[in-house]
Amino acid sequence: MGTSADAIDYDPVYGLVLVSLDSKVLGVIDEKTRKETGKMPLPGKPELRAIDKQGQVFQAINDKDEVLLIDPVTRSVVKTYKGCDIKSPTGVAFDPDQQRLFVANSIPHTANEVSVIDVLVDRCLGTIDVDHSPDQVAFNSHLHHVYVANAGSNNVTVIDTVNLKPVGVVGTGKQAATIAADSVTDTVWVAAARSGIVAKYHDP
Repeated sequence: MGTSADAIDYDPVYGLVLVSLDSKVLGVIDEKTRKETGKMPLPGKPELRAIDKQGQVFQAINDKDEVLLIDPVTRSVVKTYKGCDIKSPTGVAFDPDQQRLFVANSIPHTANEVSVIDVLVDRCLGTIDVDHSPDQVAFNSHLHHVYVANAGSNNVTVIDTVNLKPVGVVGTGKQAATIAADSVTDTVWVAAARSGIVAKYHDP
C-alpha cells in the first residue's frame, strides 16, 4: 500500500478494505483476493471514517476541516460536509436510524467537541462538548450511543445520538485513542497506548 498506512476499515456491502495513507490517498483492497484494487487521491490527509448501510463512506479529512462522502466502488466524492464547526476532524460515527453523522474535532489548545450533521437534509444540528484530544469514535446501534476516546484526558465520553446529549464519562488509561463497540453485548473496548492496556467496559 505504500508508506504510513493508518486507519483501516471494512466495507461489508462491497467487500472492500479501506486504508488511510498519509500521502493524501485512500487505498482500496479486495477482501477476497487480498489485492489492492486501486488508490483514490484525496484533497487532504485522511483520518478515520464511518460506513453506512449502503456501503458509502464518510471520510474525515483532517487538514481540510471537512468530511467527504465517498463511493468506494467508483472511488469518487459524492458530497463534501463542511462548516458545523468541523475543525481537524479525526473520528467519525454514523447513526443510520437517525441519519446523523458525528464528527470528533481535535483542536489543539482549545475546547474539543463533536459536530452533529443531519445528512438527510444536510443540516448542522450543533456541537457537543467532549474532553481533550478526541480521537477514534465508535457507535452502538442497540443503545444509540456514540463513544468518543479522549486521548488527552484519558477518558471516554458517551453521547446519546437521539437527544444529542452526553450521558457520562468513563476513565481509562493514558492516551486512550482507539475504541471499538459491540452492539450485541453493549461492550466497549478502549486501547490506552501509554498504559499498555485494553480496557473493557459494559454500557451502562
